[in-house]
Amino acid sequence: MEFSVAGLWESMGLAARAVVLILAFLSVYSFAVMIERGLLLRKTRLQSQAFADQIANMTGMSEVLAQTKSPELGEHCSLAQVVGEALEEAQPLIEEGNDGAAVATAEAAVTRSVTVTVAVLRKRLVQLASTAAGAPFLGLFGTVLGLIRAFQTIATTGSGGLTSVAAGISEALITTLVGLFVAIPALWAHNILADHIDSMIVDLDSTASRLVERLVRSSLRAGKQA
Repeated sequence: MEFSVAGLWESMGLAARAVVLILAFLSVYSFAVMIERGLLLRKTRLQSQAFADQIANMTGMSEVLAQTKSPELGEHCSLAQVVGEALEEAQPLIEEGNDGAAVATAEAAVTRSVTVTVAVLRKRLVQLASTAAGAPFLGLFGTVLGLIRAFQTIATTGSGGLTSVAAGISEALITTLVGLFVAIPALWAHNILADHIDSMIVDLDSTASRLVERLVRSSLRAGKQA
């Protein structure tokens, strides 16, 4: 048996090859998720920061609502989405002059919108966690297959020499190695992304609540003075 990638592949059984191919697919998929989620989080952070800077000095609700629908913000501006939904729900109560209900409604709307945003940002993280948890077991499954093949070779040839069982042992070790290669980056990426999302959500909730409360109270004061 030739100890190269091609040689090892040729020496593997069909079941072990299937395990390696499944693990290879999971590896490609997990790296694609890492890149896609990373880019999404970066866009969300930058667009939300740009929106916060744009409305920092605005006091008119209609002006801010128009800004939340600006196509220049991009589709991943979570802060604009949360603030816009909260202001839209509170606007009828503000027009009625119902101070307490307007503030409470705006706060509840912020909470609901942030919850939806969490679900959007965490999309596909479950698949990363499943890959990190399942890949080692797939590798272990391949390991068991390799060991079974090695013992079958011993039973068939009646010899326990290294040469007779080398293919089965190498098959077992390869599937274990590939399983770990897939699982470790997936676990690392999942933890990094989850931690980053948690930090973003705390900041989003705090910033949105502060902005919405300021705008609602400013609009209520303006309505009483009119």
